[in-house]
Amino acid sequence: MPLLSVTNLSTSFHSRRGTVRVVNSVGFNIDKGETLGIAGESGSGKSVLCYSLTGLVPQPPGTIESGEALFDGCDLLKCTTEKLRSIRGNRIGMIFQDPMTSLNPYLSIGSQLVEPLTIHRGLSKKEASARGIDALTEVGIQDAPRRMRQFPHEFSGGMRQRVMIAMALINNPDLVIADEPTTALDVTVQAQILDLIGALQHKHNSAVILVTHDLGVIAGICKRVMIMYAGRVLESGSAGQVLSRPRHPYTFALQKSMPAFTKRGNELYTIPGAPPDLSREIIGCPFAPRCEFKIDKCVNGPCQLLVHKDGHATACVRINDGDLLLDTKYRAGFTE
Repeated sequence: MPLLSVTNLSTSFHSRRGTVRVVNSVGFNIDKGETLGIAGESGSGKSVLCYSLTGLVPQPPGTIESGEALFDGCDLLKCTTEKLRSIRGNRIGMIFQDPMTSLNPYLSIGSQLVEPLTIHRGLSKKEASARGIDALTEVGIQDAPRRMRQFPHEFSGGMRQRVMIAMALINNPDLVIADEPTTALDVTVQAQILDLIGALQHKHNSAVILVTHDLGVIAGICKRVMIMYAGRVLESGSAGQVLSRPRHPYTFALQKSMPAFTKRGNELYTIPGAPPDLSREIIGCPFAPRCEFKIDKCVNGPCQLLVHKDGHATACVRINDGDLLLDTKYRAGFTE
């Protein structure tokens, strides 16, 4: 039985322009100890999907239109506020993408770090402080007792992200949602943060949902991957399947846009056009207006995610009909 099973999740925002469906009928499973990567352009619905699962979508203007998210038998979308609070920060940890704004500038690092321990575990201030010092040390922050008394502005961006990781993992959660945890960090610090998440995941046997733009990161640490666009899942499967044999032109285009596949001196490949207006009904494949392989049935026909016999799923109409095969030279650094 999966640790988390999501079915037909749809989330919309209501505005003067109309209803914007940001997450559209998304479903996936994740097992304990597994790492699931979610990739796609900005605005594809990745973060809103994660916030929907943890009850962090502001309502209004947001609304969970439909779906089920069974976490160890409890539906996160329908449970009471009190029940969700007992899970969030305790059994589900969240690493937000911007530690600059995720930490309260008016509170010390220590007071923010130990809050999950005092709320969910009922530890005394002294016990929680000792655990907090251990957590900071575990994520590689030196002189932890002194650092506990300092404030966020006294930490670098990489150190603040380490604090966020320590806070998310301090209660040894069953599931960690990492929403672009390496955004705005340099390459060296990025590698350190990813290695740290992987090491702590292995130590605590936690499942991890990793949201990222970087297919190379997914190739390196994720077991399975889900490609999102315009609020929908366009492709999913094992990392080896999706990144070495893409079955949707959108995944193919994302791989082509990686600098590693552009010769020095040549112009970087960019996907033409712009994402669709989600306040309007989309007929056919949402990526069709930008797709170099589109034909009439892509624009006008039904677009459904079809799971093939090998477990590799795609919503590409042409590939599901067997009349398109994508070049496999763009592999995002992953080879089986």
